[in-house]
Amino acid sequence: MLARLLFLVLLLILVPGVSQAQLLHVDEFPWFAPADSTSRLALIAEYNRFEDAKYDWSVDRLQLCAVLPAGERAIFFLRMSHLLFDTGNTSPVDRWPWIRGLEEDFQWEPEKTITSFGQPEIGAVGPLALPGLKGFQYALGMGLPVGTDRLYPFASVSLPVHLAMRRQLDLWHNTRLNLEVGYLKNMGSGQDLLNEEAFPGGSELGARLDWYRGRGTRSSLMLDFCDREGRRSLLVGVENWLPWTPDGSVGVRISRELAGTLNGPAAWYFTLAWRFDSPGQRPGQGAESDNPISP
Repeated sequence: MLARLLFLVLLLILVPGVSQAQLLHVDEFPWFAPADSTSRLALIAEYNRFEDAKYDWSVDRLQLCAVLPAGERAIFFLRMSHLLFDTGNTSPVDRWPWIRGLEEDFQWEPEKTITSFGQPEIGAVGPLALPGLKGFQYALGMGLPVGTDRLYPFASVSLPVHLAMRRQLDLWHNTRLNLEVGYLKNMGSGQDLLNEEAFPGGSELGARLDWYRGRGTRSSLMLDFCDREGRRSLLVGVENWLPWTPDGSVGVRISRELAGTLNGPAAWYFTLAWRFDSPGQRPGQGAESDNPISP
């Protein structure tokens, strides 16, 4: 299964594609994982650093994600972020002139450093209750049309709708393979700053190999591919989580863009995250059957 997925990713990369659309930054869904104590009531705090030396771009971001119970095994989530975007001497419209809006008199302000709140996102994650899809999870996220397009491509005033489905496969003791397919529909901001070409949608494929070593402890290898109207991205990463309190864990993630760096949001992604769990919202034995690796 993994070999077939890797072959498909390589095939898509080798097939040429032409598009003026850019690759927007999209955060991973807060999927269920035993390393997260499987609690359905939690707060995740992240510090992110995005870098692209080719254009002297860097972003420092603080993000909070609140996870709330939704029924027996599903969750709601709400994400909020604050960004410090250093554009160097190249603004988004200087880097990609074709994304400029239609208002001829509108001028992009020449500030080098932009500080602002990012786009809030709401969504849900849970098991798919459909015949023949036992063991599958769904995820749905929607960005709220507030914020500023000056943080593009890391945030904007667009209206993105992000859908995904994940299948979990147990390989051997304490090791799990997650296969994911998704789609992003990104509607334009309707503002004068950027036009519709700045907001591409498209399909996504992902594979993640997780190794669990007890509650709050997980090591992961990640491979993610997306195609947004011809612009393609291949992202690889490593992640490690360790317990730091009886009900909390700390994680480190490093990702590298292997394809799409010319038009992608960044070349390197660094994350330091803390998770605070509520033990009272851990699933019972029946719900844990979907996560056979106990925390």
